[in-house]
Amino acid sequence: MTRLASLLLVPLLLAAPASSPAAAARGGSAPRAQGAPPAGSHASPAPAAATLYTVRPILLAGQPAPGGGTFTEFSDPALNGRGDLAFVALSTSSPGQAAVCLWNGTGTTVLAQRGRPAPSGGVFTVFNDVILNDRQTVVFLGQTTARAAHQGLFLARAGTIDPIVVTGQPAPSGGVFADFANPTINAEDVVAFVGRTTGGGREGIFSATEGGITPLVLSGQPAPTGGRFQFFLDGSPAQNDRGEVAFIASTVPRGTFGVYVLVGGRPVPVVTTEEDAPAGGRFTEFGSLMLTNAGTVGFVGRAARSVVPEGLYVTGRAVLVMLARQGEAASGEILTTFVSSMINGQESIVFELGTPDPIPRAVFVAARAGVRAVVRAGDLTPFRRRFRAFGAPAINDRGQVAFVAETDDGRHGIYLVSPR
Repeated sequence: MTRLASLLLVPLLLAAPASSPAAAARGGSAPRAQGAPPAGSHASPAPAAATLYTVRPILLAGQPAPGGGTFTEFSDPALNGRGDLAFVALSTSSPGQAAVCLWNGTGTTVLAQRGRPAPSGGVFTVFNDVILNDRQTVVFLGQTTARAAHQGLFLARAGTIDPIVVTGQPAPSGGVFADFANPTINAEDVVAFVGRTTGGGREGIFSATEGGITPLVLSGQPAPTGGRFQFFLDGSPAQNDRGEVAFIASTVPRGTFGVYVLVGGRPVPVVTTEEDAPAGGRFTEFGSLMLTNAGTVGFVGRAARSVVPEGLYVTGRAVLVMLARQGEAASGEILTTFVSSMINGQESIVFELGTPDPIPRAVFVAARAGVRAVVRAGDLTPFRRRFRAFGAPAINDRGQVAFVAETDDGRHGIYLVSPR
């Protein structure tokens, strides 16, 4: 896992998926043991029985776009519990070729479009990191032509767009905001994000509500495991509807990494690289952070000199539970590395394999009952073409999985897969 890169706000197409920003998951599951890092043995899931799914194409390249012209490509969609989808779409329309869209089950609405005025000044140019909640509130990262507020987080709700935070805006931690990453929103319209500020390149995790912006944890702040937080990594932050926020951070001077949860404003360690993985060997890295409403934390963990170099973990009451492991067989595939992970309230995690093929050819779901493929390259679509490659998937509490896919005729589309 690598440190969050400077943002280049372009639509995320099928080329090479990265670990998706964690989304808040809604629903119930067994509570996480809080206040101490899990330790001990892991649970090894039994093989799961095959589950039948219904594949539904939602939008396809070549279909009419609401802003004019026809769709050409789509970003990885966000999916809420109602089955609504938010995404960036490219079309042949001019001048607004890129647009933030919301699909609500009956039609598609354009929320923001390239070339249209941004509420913070200038006009929108490109978009990224589109997320939404069950209220159909949509948050996105946008870049504009404004000189100072050239980048920001924006909230689209009830037909209006408002800036949440923009570059050049004073930060409550000092200095001004210079960059943003990994926004997430919960059911109460609370937005959490990584923000970087001027003055030494300090970064932190912030929370935004209608009452303002609050720093939750900052680089330089003492870490409960010793040393000080340095920066925040893959998938940070993840939040739930109870106000808990999880994050992955590095610390100095020892150069360790850890998974933490803010409980009552205090960071509590879940697991660090100074601990052994359940299958042996010392943890070396964490990524793809996830958090459920019940407080269950999910993440990808890598371990050195272990019989399981990489695994997909969730927290139990006192132990880490491994839902999927590198080297195991699932639906005729050997699991390698895990990318694009997202959890729902039932602790089912949708994911893809990161190697050896840089373009994922299957979408999997891991649960305590086992791991299964939801859809694979070569499977037939409802219009008798065959899937060829997939973008990063999303999952909701109904078990629906949404993703962008390319078919053997080169056509891009957004699909929604539902358990029968």
